[in-house]
Amino acid sequence: MPFHWKGSHTVSHYGLCTMKGNEPTISRTRFDELQARWGAHSSWAVWKTIGPEEKPKAHVGDRMILNPKINAELLSVLNPEVVMVGLNASSREGDTEPWGNFHDGRSEGNDFKIRFAFEGTPFWGAYMTDVLVNFPETDSRKVRAHVKANPDIVAKQLDRLERELQHLGATDPLLIAFGGLASDLVCRHLGDRYRVAKVTHYAHQIGKETYRAEVLEAIARSSAE
Repeated sequence: MPFHWKGSHTVSHYGLCTMKGNEPTISRTRFDELQARWGAHSSWAVWKTIGPEEKPKAHVGDRMILNPKINAELLSVLNPEVVMVGLNASSREGDTEPWGNFHDGRSEGNDFKIRFAFEGTPFWGAYMTDVLVNFPETDSRKVRAHVKANPDIVAKQLDRLERELQHLGATDPLLIAFGGLASDLVCRHLGDRYRVAKVTHYAHQIGKETYRAEVLEAIARSSAE
C-alpha cells in the first residue's frame, strides 16, 4: 500500500519510495561527509515543527533538529531522493554553522513557508542546496544580470551542483526548483539527466496555505508529464 500524507496524492503518485521501517536512508558517514564538504551552503528539509498556538515562523532557525547527536531520528527522516534547489542564498554574514541555508529564523525571512508547504508530505527530509553558492544577493535583478553576464561562472556552478547531487548517492533524485530562473538553469543544464519540478519561489507574496497548495499541485503536474 502506498504511504499517505496530508494531501490529495500518495507517494506512489510522485514516483517516490518510502524507507522500510526506521532504517536510515543515508548513513552517518555520508551525512558527515556531506556536512563537511557542502554544509556551508546546503541543508535538509527538516525543521522543528510548531504547535497550534505558536507563530508560523517559530523555531525555523533552530538547527539542533539537524544534529544527529541530538536528534536520534534524523537519519531515518532524511530523503536524498528529493533535492530542493534554490537560486542563491541571501546574506548569512557571521553565520558559520552548517546546514543554515533555508533555515532563516529572522522576522523578515520566508523559509517558514517551505516548512509549512512540505510538512507531512513525502518531500520532508529532502536535501536542499542552491544553484549559485557564495553569491549572497537579495536583489533578483542583480542575480539575473550576474547570470547573463557570467555564463562560464554559472556553468562551473552547475557542474558543482551535479557533483553535489552525485555525492548524495541517490539513484534517481527528483529536483524541486524554486522560482523561474533556478528552474530554467536546472532544466537547461540537468534536465536531460534528472527529473525536475518547477515550483513558485517561497518569497512570493502569497499566504502559506496558498503556497502549499500551489507547490504540491505543481509537483503533481510535473510528475504526471
